[in-house]
Amino acid sequence: MARISTPERLCIIGAGYVGNGLARALRQAGVPYDQFEATGEIGGNWAHGVYDSTHLISSKKSTQYVEYPMPADYPTFPSRAQMLRYLNDYVDHFHLREHIEFDTEVVEVRPLDRTGMAGWRVTLSTGERREQREYAGVVVANGHYWERNIPVYPGTFSGRQLHSRDYRRPADFGTGGRVLVVGGGNSASDLAVEAAATFGSADLSMRSGYWFIPKTIFGIPASELDRVWLPMPLQRLGFKALLRLSYGRYEQYGLQRPDHKLFSKDVTVNSSLMYALLHGKVRPRREIARFDGSTVHFADGTSGEYDTIVWATGFRTRFPFLDESMFVWENGQPLLIEHVLVPRYANLYIWGLVAPRSGAGRIISHGSDFLAEAVLAQRLLPVPLSDLVARRMPARSSILAGSAEILTRIRLLRRILRGHCRRARLLGGGMASWGAPRATAPDLPPPVSVPDAGDAAHAVGLLETELSA
Repeated sequence: MARISTPERLCIIGAGYVGNGLARALRQAGVPYDQFEATGEIGGNWAHGVYDSTHLISSKKSTQYVEYPMPADYPTFPSRAQMLRYLNDYVDHFHLREHIEFDTEVVEVRPLDRTGMAGWRVTLSTGERREQREYAGVVVANGHYWERNIPVYPGTFSGRQLHSRDYRRPADFGTGGRVLVVGGGNSASDLAVEAAATFGSADLSMRSGYWFIPKTIFGIPASELDRVWLPMPLQRLGFKALLRLSYGRYEQYGLQRPDHKLFSKDVTVNSSLMYALLHGKVRPRREIARFDGSTVHFADGTSGEYDTIVWATGFRTRFPFLDESMFVWENGQPLLIEHVLVPRYANLYIWGLVAPRSGAGRIISHGSDFLAEAVLAQRLLPVPLSDLVARRMPARSSILAGSAEILTRIRLLRRILRGHCRRARLLGGGMASWGAPRATAPDLPPPVSVPDAGDAAHAVGLLETELSA
């Protein structure tokens, strides 16, 4: 197996929505990198993980990269095909394609020392050929929508079964016509409506109650309402009032009342499901209790006959190329500092493991610029950057957050980072990895303003005095 040492370069895993945003930021910051994509296409989940009829649930304004707006003739909620065209145009506009190695899978990533300060060894596979390269750091940006989560129930179902990730078009439902979709998220809602449009009706089984939010409220995309940080109690109060005006009581649709607080779990953004429920096209069902051939028994004692079950039951977060014991796991998610930094490790960044309540465009653009700074700053520091940041921002496992909240915390992270860089200059730097001069700090680009976040940093309670030391 060939081995190549590239100690001055960074490795990016994935060439999707998030990975390409970071590649742009690194290129503009002058950070050399190699980018690997396991498939032959740009776009990640948009290229090979969603169904043909998919449209954005967040508006184009909240989804587009800040530095590269979507075309003016795109609709408010672009289609999968339009999103893919946009992502490819972005890559070509910033000349990123020539740096991507397609059909190259990352099969193993290991630190060269205990904490990754000395760099990381990456094992690549292009079919029968394997190669090892050593990098200064690694960014994991290959998404978290690929390991299917399929629950297990007693009995055996004799019909057709598929996960929502394997669905592309109505032919995948099969020919029987009796379809049960399991789940309560965005994909479950879409596929239940699509099955009903194909066969006249479909059933939707949900384990519990979900919070359903319309795609627009008073003509404004719901994703564009998350622009200014507000305390969570105020957010819940305001959104509940808007939901009551938009949808009324969930029980009138045959749905269960949510069993959790709004925004404590992921919400479902969908307008067509409620229409289909009111018109009898989609019938709500309770959680599955057991299978008996083609019969599915539900927890409320009812049952139904089905030809096909579509499991729209989400995904498990996995990093199969990493030693997963290096993470502390909680509720199926790793503990990360601000969704990016891995506690106790240097030069390893998990980029994109977040589920914002609105479009991710601004988060990716401003977050990528921050991450480019962090990569440069880590050269100066004698300890992992994650250890320094954790003193003020402890690690968390939740991947849910509001866009305004994340953008505010990016601002705070940049202030913390710049404080450590100033001290490194005064003290002569630390262990200069990548072979950087020990006493010379790199010039970091000026802060990028985060629009519409206001003075939320003060509302969060992290004062300027806390960030200076």
